Amino acid sequence: MNTNLTSEPAGRRLAGELRRRIVSGELSEGAQLPSASALQAEHGVSSTVVRDALSALKAEGYVIGQQGKGVFVATAEQRTATAGDESLVERVAALEARVQALEDARTA
Repeated sequence: MNTNLTSEPAGRRLAGELRRRIVSGELSEGAQLPSASALQAEHGVSSTVVRDALSALKAEGYVIGQQGKGVFVATAEQRTATAGDESLVERVAALEARVQALEDARTA
């Protein structure tokens, strides 16, 4: 799924897509995200783009990296422990993901 038709940076686009999948429940709590190489192939992006997207999601508390195991969708408890109160950035990101999911459903 290559989405190069927008001026939005590729890392932000990929983070948004993964965030949407997490918020919608498509990627459930505790689920392992695809490997970096699988994300690269699926989205037609570089390893740097994948790294940037995952870093953003980690900073927002959506995912947790486990050394040597992979990256997993954070549970509600992990999000609370790592992020404290939900920040404005996280709330906006979650709302954007929900709007995108609704738009996708409407056009499907």
